[in-house]
Amino acid sequence: MSATAAAARTRAPYTVHLALAVVSLLFGGNYFAAKIAMREVAPPALVVLRAWGTTAILFAWMSAVRPSVPRSPLSRKDLVQLFVLSVLGASINQYCFLEGLSRSTATNAGIIFMINPVLTMAFAVLLKRETASPRAMLGVALGVVGATLMIVPRGGFDMSARAAGGNALLVLGSVTYALYLVLARPILARLDPIRVMSWVFLFAGLTILPIGLRDLSTLFGTGLSPAGLGAVLYAVVGATVIPYVLNTWALARVQSSIVSVYILIQPVVAAFLGYTFLGETLAPNAALAAALVLAGVALTAWRPAPAEAPAPPASR
Repeated sequence: MSATAAAARTRAPYTVHLALAVVSLLFGGNYFAAKIAMREVAPPALVVLRAWGTTAILFAWMSAVRPSVPRSPLSRKDLVQLFVLSVLGASINQYCFLEGLSRSTATNAGIIFMINPVLTMAFAVLLKRETASPRAMLGVALGVVGATLMIVPRGGFDMSARAAGGNALLVLGSVTYALYLVLARPILARLDPIRVMSWVFLFAGLTILPIGLRDLSTLFGTGLSPAGLGAVLYAVVGATVIPYVLNTWALARVQSSIVSVYILIQPVVAAFLGYTFLGETLAPNAALAAALVLAGVALTAWRPAPAEAPAPPASR
């Protein structure tokens, strides 16, 4: 690999960081949209709606946009990898998030999902996909401290028996999503993000349908209020289609640990949305917490480019 290529892989373009920041904003809003949607839609039914709605949109997108080079047929190995990614990154992750959120609290969800960057870095190192630099570890630590300062004063961590099951589901969802971020990179080196996500959500829709079918049939009989319909549409488009495509596009260009560290911005987004639209109070040290999160993300994500390699000697 040339020095220029190595630099490109190490120092991501600004568009990648912009995409990941947009993902954090959209996922941060999902804490509220999901709570509103689940007043009328059971979590399994909402996962089905997200999966099949996303599948329809992405396959339509893929059909409408013809690539300059014709797509080669997917091999059996590709389909197996896409199925595994769908189970980790969509089926289990989304079901655990929504079911866990319904049984626990948004504060608990925010705190538990802070372990995702740590888990992602650990899995990447264990699977020999990345090396954990002191700079990256310090960045993750700063971000976790900042997110904790932002979340905990808003209500603390609920450790009641009622929340225990939800907390366990949230932890499982965080673990599977971290594995998904690490395992998805190899196939993204060969296939475009839209194609990958189309098949991931098709498989997710098939695997989650038996779980959510009963709740879905009940929903069709009762219908949705305007607020519920708006929350479901946001869950499909704003919290699934757009962020998953942007995340996958970024994941093809930077390391998994860089993608995951942006998750730490989500509690900051959720806190300020709650303050702006729901009249919630901010943590006493909200400005310091936000600064620590941004500093941690910057330390982890903005890695210096390597020194230029010396030019090879001219051949004689």
